[in-house]
Amino acid sequence: MEKKAYLEVAKIINTHGVRGAVKLDLWCDGPQTFKKIKRVFLQNGTEYEVSDVKTVGAFAVCSLSGVATVEDAIKLKNKILFAKREDIPLPKGSHFICDLIGLPVKDAASGAVYGVLTDVTQPALQEIYEITMPDGRKVLMPAVPQFIASVDTDDAVYVTPIPGFFDGADEV
Repeated sequence: MEKKAYLEVAKIINTHGVRGAVKLDLWCDGPQTFKKIKRVFLQNGTEYEVSDVKTVGAFAVCSLSGVATVEDAIKLKNKILFAKREDIPLPKGSHFICDLIGLPVKDAASGAVYGVLTDVTQPALQEIYEITMPDGRKVLMPAVPQFIASVDTDDAVYVTPIPGFFDGADEV
């Protein structure tokens, strides 16, 4: 699977103040991760240097180079911001969600394929993997070490499910 060079990190949802700051809905791990990203891009390739990142409730506010007035910022409302993959800090052992979606989910011991990872949600502290089985059923699996044996973004997500977890999946 080809990995994207640029990843979506935020959406500009509004302006903030009169000096061109923008309010962001963050799509990365949060403000601490976004604060480490020094440049972002629009889909058309326009590049901006990021500065003065602050948290405002569940959102972030920042300044973008060349955006000096509220009128400049209004033009960017509803635009998606991208960052180069190598500019986004990723803790050791972590993976970008976009690299997981579409991977086969295999039994760590036997190599049997249970299905395909089709979604990753983060409803609380723990990620939940949605696995779509060949018959269309969806199974939700907590992404905890007890179940996720290893992840190889070039091959598969290897799991160690408890007996009965994939009821009927043995025919795959």
